[in-house]
Amino acid sequence: MASCDNNKMACEAFIQGKFVATGSCVSEADGSSSSASDEAMTMDGNKCIIAPGAIGAAHQAGFSKGYSSNCPNTPAQDSPYMWPLKWAANFQTKNMGFGSDEVKFESRGRTFYALDKNWKRSDTTYQLGILRTIGQGPCENIAGDSDTNGFGCVLNNTDSMSTMIHKGGQMYFVDWKQDLAPVVGERDVSKIDSCSVINMAVVGNIRADWFMDKRGDDTDVQYLGNQHVFYPHPEEGAIPMLAKQWRKKDFASQYFTMSMLGNPPSKVEKMSDATAEDNIHWPMILNIPGEGFGDDMMQAYTNHELLTDEDDDLFMLVENFIESGGECPDIRSMNGQDEISVGPPVQEVHIPSNLEVEEASWMTNEFTFSPVWQVPMKPVVTDMMGAVASVAAAMSKPATEVSDRLTVESCYDETTKTIDMSFHFHDIDPTANGRLPWIALGYRSSEECAMTPPSGGVTPIVLISHLEGEGEVPKAHSTSLLPTAKTLSSDAFASMYMLARDLGETDDHSDVSVIAPQISNPAVSITRSSLTSDDTVTLNFKRAVEEKPEELNLMYAIGMSSELGIHTTRKCFVLDTFPTCSSSNGEVVGEADGMKMEDAAVKADMSSATAAMMSIFSTLALSCMIGVAAWF
Repeated sequence: MASCDNNKMACEAFIQGKFVATGSCVSEADGSSSSASDEAMTMDGNKCIIAPGAIGAAHQAGFSKGYSSNCPNTPAQDSPYMWPLKWAANFQTKNMGFGSDEVKFESRGRTFYALDKNWKRSDTTYQLGILRTIGQGPCENIAGDSDTNGFGCVLNNTDSMSTMIHKGGQMYFVDWKQDLAPVVGERDVSKIDSCSVINMAVVGNIRADWFMDKRGDDTDVQYLGNQHVFYPHPEEGAIPMLAKQWRKKDFASQYFTMSMLGNPPSKVEKMSDATAEDNIHWPMILNIPGEGFGDDMMQAYTNHELLTDEDDDLFMLVENFIESGGECPDIRSMNGQDEISVGPPVQEVHIPSNLEVEEASWMTNEFTFSPVWQVPMKPVVTDMMGAVASVAAAMSKPATEVSDRLTVESCYDETTKTIDMSFHFHDIDPTANGRLPWIALGYRSSEECAMTPPSGGVTPIVLISHLEGEGEVPKAHSTSLLPTAKTLSSDAFASMYMLARDLGETDDHSDVSVIAPQISNPAVSITRSSLTSDDTVTLNFKRAVEEKPEELNLMYAIGMSSELGIHTTRKCFVLDTFPTCSSSNGEVVGEADGMKMEDAAVKADMSSATAAMMSIFSTLALSCMIGVAAWF
């Protein structure tokens, strides 16, 4: 059966329940996987909870009861520049393809937010063109030509209205009886023609401070300051207005730009009796990257207004419709799907963006105007190459800082024709059952950031696992990532584990070791690099190659629990640094004996560990995941 930690996650994240530890889980509950910092940022009533992993960079958790302008111990606590919690505005969105300013798709309508309850409603009144994005609603006319890379929805709705409602972890799609003339903000459920729903699981609505901090995984933020922009005023046309801007980096190394109103009317007109609306720094313009799944977008907000609890009926449309006798079936059951399809579109075509992060133009600058939060001291760096470069200079292998979660050391040994590599995975904490989360390293077949080859086939991966019954220390295995794994199929997971072999026993890998200071293992004491710390898991191995490679296309992911399932972070990267390995008799040679001890322990436990893996993962069935969060 699944672990206590995984059951807790599934209970709370996917069915919005409360996990009550019993039996053997009682003792494990004392070592809850929620960090002190997470708990310190959560308000009473289960508010201010952000989604796990990269999703949390922008979204509330699906099971969070809402957000607050005063979420404790957060960088933007009480900032006047965060989004209002309850508000509405007209939106106009235009989508542009890569390498062009040509508008491919345009939409208009009005959006309503009740972020204090984790609610959103969007009434769309105009859609024209080919929409390419992830997470869009049901589509009746799929584009399949070369111009769309086989992915897109053709829409021509210029005189009708559709509604999307996102409440917690559920997203509803409502179509209206157009002959009954529904209006924006319609509450009359007798005008509803049809309704469908999809379970968004851990993905809740946007959090009000999403663009100002760097919480979540695989993200960063850059406060830009003031800039005048031409703003599409609904009555006066494009007028110059002052905007205060932030850029927010996402998991795909692309960035959003959020422009907030710099001069509210009360400041410009020096109002002494200004209304609440006249004092707000409203969202003005949002530049949205395609994130590899679609086209970039520009979205402008106009005609803002504050909402109150008296407007909550706007968001109760589906409940009122069902109460009146209507039905709102799950989209997957309507399409005859047994499993949730997760991850990128099936063809996994990576769509480039004009908003890719450029190293030359990016610097971390987390500044929120919070009256509570203290701005961290900026470190003084005297070496222009940075701390990683200075450490690498004193080591036998140079280091590449892939992200704040992974640093890689690599070199090429001409004598043995092998690449000597060390992968240092940082900030790895044990889960509630004391086991480390799964970690995967994948060998991509091309430059495309795809889980499996777009042309078909599997992706070879190295899987670090730390299962119950597998021994005290994590193990490195060679296996294959199957295309069906992106549906989080329990059969796919079971097959992956049945295919797993000890990495050191494969023909192309040798000198394999996994070092995890978090797990007590007094029999083995290895210190390979000064890049490690007490929360670093290090994977060492040599990989046989025919000749020195120019580059390796790789990817990694770090799981939420010890069993394969949802990840907390993932990234594609290219490794292109392979200088000749040092021939010194220092640290590298000194660790060889330790490696042999480690390998001996691995081999001794291998048969029982493999049997344990098959038994555990053949029964694993996580059936409620959503694509934007899952690598496996």
